[in-house]
Amino acid sequence: MKLFDKEFNETVEKYALKQVVYDGIMIADTNGIIRYCRQYNRSIIPFDVNEVVGKHILEVYTDIKEEKSTLLRALKGIPTLGEQTHQTAFNGQTCIFYEHTIPLKVSGRIVGAVSLAKFVASFTNEMAVGSSVFADEHRGAEGLCHAHDIIGDSIETDFIRNQIRQIADTNSSVMITGETGTGKELVAQAIHTEGARRTKSFVSQNCSAIPSTLLEGLLFGTTKGSFTGAEDRPGLFEIADGGTLFLDEINSMDVNMQAKILKVIEEKKVKRLGADHEIPVDVRIVSATNEDPKVCIEQGRFRRDLFYRIAVVHIKIPALRERKDDIPAIAEYFVSYYNREMNKNVEGFTDEAKEALIQYEWPGNVRELRNTIEGALNFRSSGYIDAGDLNDEISGQNVKGAGLGTGPAVNITENMVEKYAPGGFNLTEAVESYEKKLIEEAAADTKSLHELASRLGVSRQTMSYKLKKYRIELGK
Repeated sequence: MKLFDKEFNETVEKYALKQVVYDGIMIADTNGIIRYCRQYNRSIIPFDVNEVVGKHILEVYTDIKEEKSTLLRALKGIPTLGEQTHQTAFNGQTCIFYEHTIPLKVSGRIVGAVSLAKFVASFTNEMAVGSSVFADEHRGAEGLCHAHDIIGDSIETDFIRNQIRQIADTNSSVMITGETGTGKELVAQAIHTEGARRTKSFVSQNCSAIPSTLLEGLLFGTTKGSFTGAEDRPGLFEIADGGTLFLDEINSMDVNMQAKILKVIEEKKVKRLGADHEIPVDVRIVSATNEDPKVCIEQGRFRRDLFYRIAVVHIKIPALRERKDDIPAIAEYFVSYYNREMNKNVEGFTDEAKEALIQYEWPGNVRELRNTIEGALNFRSSGYIDAGDLNDEISGQNVKGAGLGTGPAVNITENMVEKYAPGGFNLTEAVESYEKKLIEEAAADTKSLHELASRLGVSRQTMSYKLKKYRIELGK
């Protein structure tokens, strides 16, 4: 098996995924040149892989000294197992993660090194005020989301964008709730970039990513000698001073740790582990949970006093199935994004594919939709994505879910074909024409969207989409 060839790289990937769920893999040759890079979480490697391969590790992470680089140490035969590292990439993004970095040997000779990394947190420093939005990345120049970057045409999404703009300039703590994959961190980023703190750091920490025993040192900082291997290192509260600290999945945090967080928030001071003095901090706390916080409180997993302190403002992100008007716009955005990533030229979706996407319930929300579009573009280089390009779970449900209501099947006769598809039989045109006619007749004497959706046996979101599709207005 040749080093760095496809078979070798796939073997390394299988090993990494079998051992633990890593977020990124990087392989360097004996000269420290990156020969392979793969990201499973874009937060851990915040740049395009093509920008990395062929560069020296010290060109990629510019703030690392040669003796501190885990990859360069591994090339000297010194492995790294579970070490927490801070690394700032050439694009200004700083990441904190835990690494396993080991030498690669062939016949006892070191021929390279592999780094397997688990993402912990990320942040940016001294962001430029008024930075422009890159259309090709749908992010600001500092790599964070703005309110107008949140894609969607639904009333619900408009409401969230307005909420963000209204609260951005305050210092009140914000709690964001919503199912996994709804985009809670994007909302947190937008709260930061729309407000006065946008010139300071935005620090993101997933509270479930590391053990609670290590979380205290990460958040509050450490002093040299406080425990074996400890160094003088600021915590995330200090790093976020003047800016925003986003605590994702805060409901997973140990209740004892929650009490310490509450103390820091109330006193606006933090004490590093092993230190004898406190450090003032000015941080806006934005938190998120994928569970109902009130249920967590009732189950004793979430402190009531902490909840009231960090949920001064509450933003709820509806599940994607509750805002289906957003699906076409989000899907089109991901088509455009993966066209660039994969060098494809896909123009969009057929009506059948679009209907399948809208009818599906999306338990994984926007993250699942993104993965679905990426998967579809693997099988389509140009033209339009058809229902057959989608996975079976999505395309299969369209057969039973695309129609209006749950009534008996309609027998299509020659008279109906002539009425609804004059000039010839085309199944798609006939079904759409028949559907449009039904909606027009029902909408003529219906004044509310809710009533029309109930009459035709579909959700309000689906009914709203079909009214827009066929340009039908409700009765006056």
